[in-house]
Amino acid sequence: MGMNTGSEEAVTKKGRFAAIVVCWFLGNGSLISWNSMLTIVDYYAQVFPRYHPTRMLTLVYQPFAFITIAILTYHEAKLNTRMRNILGYTLFFISSFLVIILDLATSGKGGVGAFIGICLISAAFGVADANVQGGM
Repeated sequence: MGMNTGSEEAVTKKGRFAAIVVCWFLGNGSLISWNSMLTIVDYYAQVFPRYHPTRMLTLVYQPFAFITIAILTYHEAKLNTRMRNILGYTLFFISSFLVIILDLATSGKGGVGAFIGICLISAAFGVADANVQGGM
């Protein structure tokens, strides 16, 4: 028979503050990544005036996020949540980096190829967000 040296309430609250802080930082990481893509839309409106990037980036992002979260929800019992978060944040980092690389490669000039590249990056943001939001 074991001895009870502390109250059960203290055991259940141990590490609670650290968990809240970690979740806060992870949530901000997801929010800041997509927000950076939304704030750059003003720049893309100047670069791609004929393609309506203010509407298209969100319209491309949403189906990829929805389909990915539906697939991940269906297979939730078999997936490692930690790996989902790591995959999502890695994809956020790579996608954010690719936005800069694409802009440097095209020298800030518009064109249909660069716009398709931005749309593909927006789709990658949707997949990343679905991984992170589903993992949280």
